[in-house]
Amino acid sequence: MRAWWNLLRSLIPVLVMFGLVACAVNGSPPRDLIAKDDHAALAAWYTKEAAGLRWKAEEMRLMLDMYANPSYQPAPKESKAELIAHCQRFIEYYTKAAEEAERMAQAHRVAMTQSQEMDRR
Repeated sequence: MRAWWNLLRSLIPVLVMFGLVACAVNGSPPRDLIAKDDHAALAAWYTKEAAGLRWKAEEMRLMLDMYANPSYQPAPKESKAELIAHCQRFIEYYTKAAEEAERMAQAHRVAMTQSQEMDRR
């Protein structure tokens, strides 16, 4: 029974990582918003995307804290340094992706404002 518990305990972080990687594949904005040139909706979509990516970075920070905890014992085939480095790479990836999504949201807000100004003329 103890062997199963140890196996399960070592597999949980791996399964969580696979789940996060699967979720990390950023979708593209809905085509209908692009087709309609709906800058307001695209700005909202990118803002929501940025928030989701920031949340994923925070999840990775929590996982990093768990791995860095002196009481955490990784599986024999893993090292703490590798797990921590892996989390740090994902934190960097998610943070950069969130920043890019925020830039896209801002660009669509600017485009929306410009479009509204042109409509008034």
